Amino acid sequence: MDKYYFYLFGAFITSFVLQYLVIDLSYKRGIFIDDNKTALPQKFHTAPTPRIGGLGIFIGCFFLMSNTDMGLFIMLASVPAFVAGLLEDLFAKISPGRRLIIMLVSALMAIYLLSIVVVDFGFGIIIPGEIGVVITIIAFLGLINGTNLIDGINGLSSGVSLIILLTYYFVSRQVGDADLEFVTSISSLSILGFIFFNYPKGRIFLGDGGAYFTGFLLAIIAILLVDRHTTEISPWFALCVLIHPVWEVMFSFFRKAVFDKESPFKPDPYHIHQFIFIYITKKNNPLTTLVILPFVIINCTLAVQFHNNDGALALITLGYVSIYTATYLLLYKKHQAEMLAGSHSLTKKGGLVDKNPTEAETK
Repeated sequence: MDKYYFYLFGAFITSFVLQYLVIDLSYKRGIFIDDNKTALPQKFHTAPTPRIGGLGIFIGCFFLMSNTDMGLFIMLASVPAFVAGLLEDLFAKISPGRRLIIMLVSALMAIYLLSIVVVDFGFGIIIPGEIGVVITIIAFLGLINGTNLIDGINGLSSGVSLIILLTYYFVSRQVGDADLEFVTSISSLSILGFIFFNYPKGRIFLGDGGAYFTGFLLAIIAILLVDRHTTEISPWFALCVLIHPVWEVMFSFFRKAVFDKESPFKPDPYHIHQFIFIYITKKNNPLTTLVILPFVIINCTLAVQFHNNDGALALITLGYVSIYTATYLLLYKKHQAEMLAGSHSLTKKGGLVDKNPTEAETK
């Protein structure tokens, strides 16, 4: 038990110290900095800020989770996805297509190393293994990108990820899975070491590397939980817990491709957290996170309560999707009205206008 707590403390302190060192080195050497002057759709901070916070999270997880076979396989499979994001953070020259291919390598490694394929859809629905492999790959790619899409406000992506990982932790304890309990503990504390510097002031950003890595963790642990406890945990538990990033990527993909007639891979400033930032919290970055996270907490709490009930979990998931979509449409209608009046704060070229220079997270 003492060794277990040593690992937990090590995960937090490793991430914490690395965040501090990266921040210090970045400003002294002028490296790893996200340029606030570049006009990008989802960039709305006005001060140069380090953007490789994911490095501390990854290293905090790697050396500690690798003490178990499961943890080692998870970390090995995560390397391509993390590296793809980190290279984008450092050089900003990796095309979306190439990043997607590298993420695919991570998904295939996870399927091979851990022998996991999604075939059970609840309600007695079992699909063939070949189709399951395709679904599993889509799940990995969707979660990796979904976690990146909700990365735009201090503490939002990391906060949602932490809540989901803690949900996995509690359910792992309920079903007596010590391996997943260990993995979720290490992951949670590594992310907590980052949040200390990211929220509320945004002294360092998660970056693509951090978002891709945490998205990969959310996907693989969800699949493992259901796969290892098929009689105790409903497949709908995974979808219910992950519905915020999952619906974000699905909704954004559909919105861009169908309504905007644009590439779904093209970034824009029209995500729900950005609308909330402008129209509900009046450009208060930390408050925006506090508006969103309670809904995620309530949803995950209900998922834990009904973790083996297909019907209840499906209803909870549908309820979250309905609230999300209704809120988005109301805020979008307000945005359209302001566009007509010529007073809107969202622009595709310049992104969001933020009065708080250090209180913003970007991709």
